[in-house]
Amino acid sequence: MASNPLILFTVTLLAGDPLMAPAAELSREQISAQIAAGAPLKLANRDLSGLDLSGIDLQGADLFSANLDGARLDGAKLHGANLNRAQLRKASLRGADLSDASLYAVVMDGADLTAANLAGSRVIGLLNGANLSGAGLAGADFGADMANQGMAPARVEMNNAVLAGADLRGVNLTHAVMAYAKLQNADLRGARLRWADLSGANLSGANLANADFNHAKLDGAALHGAHGSATASGLEANVSAKQ
Repeated sequence: MASNPLILFTVTLLAGDPLMAPAAELSREQISAQIAAGAPLKLANRDLSGLDLSGIDLQGADLFSANLDGARLDGAKLHGANLNRAQLRKASLRGADLSDASLYAVVMDGADLTAANLAGSRVIGLLNGANLSGAGLAGADFGADMANQGMAPARVEMNNAVLAGADLRGVNLTHAVMAYAKLQNADLRGARLRWADLSGANLSGANLANADFNHAKLDGAALHGAHGSATASGLEANVSAKQ
């Protein structure tokens, strides 16, 4: 019996695209039932890709290595959740509460975190092309894990990420890779960006007061209209940065 080329083509697409994977293991209704039961929410290693979990209460949930690719989590409550090694590629988390959550070795490329709250969170992983416009990251730790350099990734990668207007006060971005990131009008007061790669980044209109840029890479970065640069450390050593 001859094989059907259309079926073969479809199978190939599903295997190669994580966002076209088979349906999620659980439904929103099943997860809501677990929440209503009052038992600890254990969703580790579960495939929840593509689910609409908008506004759901997942505070303190165990989502270790869960697949949330393409999931909708707008306004979801994820305070203190364990999202270590979770996959959230192209997931929507607009206005979600991720404060004090753990996102170690997370994959969030292309995710939408507009106006999300990540204050006090711990983040290591991939957020390339993620949208964090207006997000709250005050006091968050995005710095490299120097004790686990054998693990991958051991630093945060936010190339081409959008952080325009984001609250980054006191955030740790040590060794962060943020080439061509868009940080216009972001609040970076007291932020730690030592050894960060900000090549081609746009920091126009950002507040840089007391930020630490020592050893940071700012080749081709735009700093037009930035505030507080007089009290930021390390900027004077980056002669290629455009003021």
